[in-house]
Amino acid sequence: MRKFTAKILVSAFILTFLLLEAFAQPAVPTPHVDIAQALNIKISGGATFVFQGTSKDNVGKPNDGSSTIVYVGDLKLEKILENNGIVVVCLNGGKGDGLSKTVQTYANVNAVSDPTFVGELEPLKVTDLYYKQSCFNDKLTVSFGKLNFSSYFTGNRYSKDKKAQFITSIFSGDKIIEALLQRVALSLCYALSDKFDLSYGYFTTKVEHIDADGVNAVQVAYKPSKKGNYKVYVWENNSVHYSCKNLDKKSGTYGFGISADQEVCKNVGVFGRVSFKDPSVATVKKSTEAVEVSDIEIKPTLSWDIGLQIDGSLWSRKSDTLGFAIGQMYGSSDYKVNTGYMNGAETEFELYYRIGINKHLGITPAIQYFINPRGGNTELSNNVLVAGIRTRFDF
Repeated sequence: MRKFTAKILVSAFILTFLLLEAFAQPAVPTPHVDIAQALNIKISGGATFVFQGTSKDNVGKPNDGSSTIVYVGDLKLEKILENNGIVVVCLNGGKGDGLSKTVQTYANVNAVSDPTFVGELEPLKVTDLYYKQSCFNDKLTVSFGKLNFSSYFTGNRYSKDKKAQFITSIFSGDKIIEALLQRVALSLCYALSDKFDLSYGYFTTKVEHIDADGVNAVQVAYKPSKKGNYKVYVWENNSVHYSCKNLDKKSGTYGFGISADQEVCKNVGVFGRVSFKDPSVATVKKSTEAVEVSDIEIKPTLSWDIGLQIDGSLWSRKSDTLGFAIGQMYGSSDYKVNTGYMNGAETEFELYYRIGINKHLGITPAIQYFINPRGGNTELSNNVLVAGIRTRFDF
């Protein structure tokens, strides 16, 4: 019995030794395959978290404040083709509609938030899906698919990126143009010269199908140098609208705007924007046979904003950015005729400081102040002070 046990122990020892020797041999490295690189696909994206709070709302109880958090993730895939073409897919998803339920303003307090992000987590959805082609020696650029209007028109270098620059919606794009967001569209941009571009775009009213009631837009862009951009644009929306005076149906509306940005010295840039929309017509909250005054949505018809951006290199923080802006939005003067609606100005201020932690992470404290929100048409006549912090990481 002892001899048998000894044989078992010796055999176990030898087997263990052989196994250890086998695993101790250097492993053959497994070849790593970068699928994105192999397919020549550029992948980028990130996530944005926004916390905002106010000590006094203008909806609800007179002395109540509120706070909220919004988070949004985004992913962008670009496939570069051999014939100077590019296919782009953008995905976006998140949660939270911000302070929109307790703070009523013409200019959205949080441009990052999405009104569809209510309740449960909103899964990633396709926000942009298009094909872009350059031709005629890169003089003509054609884009077709699901496009974002502000990516092709009204753009401004210092007030366009809600993830890193201003978070108040008036300072992140033209908000007088009726909610286009992403729509099935065709965009053409032709370089008339080194300094002038002419653009045309058609955006459908609904994303599900192509129709004839969409938005036509034309823009002329002047680029005197790499440090300045000046744009003039006009647009026409052919969808059904209603007269503000008698609530009769009226076909379409129109508007125009001017957008400019200019670097005035090495670390300082300024910007400005003016936008106007026909004040005689309005949209309705829901489609009904007989439109009542309560069905009309109060929307601004005139806005302007100016501001500046300062690079942190001035104080040895080259990854930081300081921004300040002021603007005003006015409601329809025609809508005032047969209602108790007031068409005064809402004035907005924003001051932010983006702290660049590293090339992938930025933290941005911001203060926003709204005077006479919605021109005086809020439940409570409170001016609103909003303090918040935005965190953005990307790759």
